[in-house]
Amino acid sequence: MKLRTVLLSVLVFVVTLLMSFVEAQASVDIEKILGSNDLVAVNSESTNIPFKFKKLVNAFGRISIGCTATHIGKGYVLTAGHCFFAPPVAIKDQPCSSEYDVQWGVREGQQPYMTSKCTHLIIAQRNQKTDYALFKVDPIPDDFIKPDLSEKPEVGDRITIFSHPDELPLRWSKICRVKRLYSTSKPVDSLFYNCDTNPGSSGATVIDVNSMMVIGVHDGGQILNMTDDNLGVGFNYGTYIYETPLLDILKKLNL
Repeated sequence: MKLRTVLLSVLVFVVTLLMSFVEAQASVDIEKILGSNDLVAVNSESTNIPFKFKKLVNAFGRISIGCTATHIGKGYVLTAGHCFFAPPVAIKDQPCSSEYDVQWGVREGQQPYMTSKCTHLIIAQRNQKTDYALFKVDPIPDDFIKPDLSEKPEVGDRITIFSHPDELPLRWSKICRVKRLYSTSKPVDSLFYNCDTNPGSSGATVIDVNSMMVIGVHDGGQILNMTDDNLGVGFNYGTYIYETPLLDILKKLNL
């Protein structure tokens, strides 16, 4: 009986130690500026970004808790699972709090044109392979960006990100490309890129420059110990829509 108690204590200690290690890893596994800072402060009229992106800017929101959101239609909003402290196994149909109110259209010199309340969380999940959340808001913004449910982007495709790093007014990361990952702690089928982000960019959508549709959700970044010929000194990463449970959900919602 005493031996069993000792073994149980050892097991608890090991589990606690592993959890501490995971939390420590997560604390450094955050959004990154890679090389020089390319983030552009979007002005009130959105005249300092490419004209084709101007029609998108009112679909981006700043969540009260400090993440970025995107309206993808019918009041459904995408962000990162860790913004909802999601567990590895997906949680569904949960109530919301005022921490997830969303201010829409916050840019330099412009106040939000609308604030929506999160009515409920549809689904949220965060594990080694996925980090996403979908929730419903009211009132519903007029502007939205459709998700691409037809195919997975290819390495080399041009993408862009708009976000609220450090809870600032909207920032544009300029244009980068989908990268191939060779050797890191992340699964090789994750979405990788060198667009700049910072804490608060979590949950921003990754947008295909050609289709102007959402292809993924931004989750974080890492600085590499050694320079990689393909990724340079580090990378930012996200979750594809196409290969997650999110795909079937969005299809059922006819988004």
